[in-house]
Amino acid sequence: MKQKLLSTIVISAVALTTSLSANAANVYKDDNSKLDVVGRVKFNINNNDADSVHRESGTARLGLDGKTKVNDAFGVFGYIIYDLAAQETENVADRLKIREAWVGFDFNEFGKVSFGRYTDAFYLVTKVTDLFVDWGKYNGVTYWGLTKNDFGGRKDGQVKYQVKYNGLQFAASYQFKQSNKYINYGTGFSAGYIGEIGDKSIGILAGYNHYDGLTNQPDSGYHENGLFYGADKNEAAVSVFYGDFGAPGLYAAAVYNYGKLDRTYKSNGVEAALSYTTPGTDWTFTANYQYAHNGDEKLSRSDLSVLKSAWTGEILYRVTPKFNIYTDFEHRYKSVLKKEKEDLATIGLIYNF
Repeated sequence: MKQKLLSTIVISAVALTTSLSANAANVYKDDNSKLDVVGRVKFNINNNDADSVHRESGTARLGLDGKTKVNDAFGVFGYIIYDLAAQETENVADRLKIREAWVGFDFNEFGKVSFGRYTDAFYLVTKVTDLFVDWGKYNGVTYWGLTKNDFGGRKDGQVKYQVKYNGLQFAASYQFKQSNKYINYGTGFSAGYIGEIGDKSIGILAGYNHYDGLTNQPDSGYHENGLFYGADKNEAAVSVFYGDFGAPGLYAAAVYNYGKLDRTYKSNGVEAALSYTTPGTDWTFTANYQYAHNGDEKLSRSDLSVLKSAWTGEILYRVTPKFNIYTDFEHRYKSVLKKEKEDLATIGLIYNF
């Protein structure tokens, strides 16, 4: 049954190729319901100066987006999208992975409640600088990757509530226990205001999250010099932005993040992004700088106090609204997570359908 369903999705995607979001391929629509196919195919060549080897990679995404109006008061929705390897891999598990999946209720002006796999409410604050095709946010100042708890990112077992009213925004999320990620539970909150100045958006957002890490696993949490220093994490962030990324004109955004990994690292981080899209939306030029510093001197891990530090740039050319050519480049400085300086570059093709 699963193979038959997947075959149906693939056939539908090939037959109906349109844009990933607004112009998704519609496979069913009536007065109360609609079902769209969404996805993309991407191929790129990567290079880094650590081994000076060029590597080719191909990936794809394929999913379904459905909505049904129950009555004038509320509706229901469901969404699932897979990450697929567009080339053979030795690990069969890497060939097909669920990227995001959720179902929920839409109460119109009273907000939405969703259940499934996605990012937490805190990400709504930090996503204003998550702009790049290949690099950026998850190498950014908010998710450090110091522990096996794998804080942040997309997680299974989430419940999220979001509501908007006259520009005011609020979201809250709860993370159920995830033993394979060494997480006991997690909570996230965000709030802010998004308005307009002329034809440009402007916003300010703030958020907080907490992850309670499991401590009964021998390799969970953070260890140094044979000692266990804890597995919990707390974060707070404030972000501001101006403009609409990908629309003609200037887009600028900045994030300040403070985080604490139990009794060890205290991060003070900043991330700033600047982007310009030409009037015909043919070209988009984007630059980003991120820096996170350990404010706690108890642990230095090889006398390094910098958690993250990198410059990232991207040039993207839209051959058509569906087909893009892009190049990303990044310079990562020596830090706790990167023992040596490193330069990376990639060039790629991406087709949204």
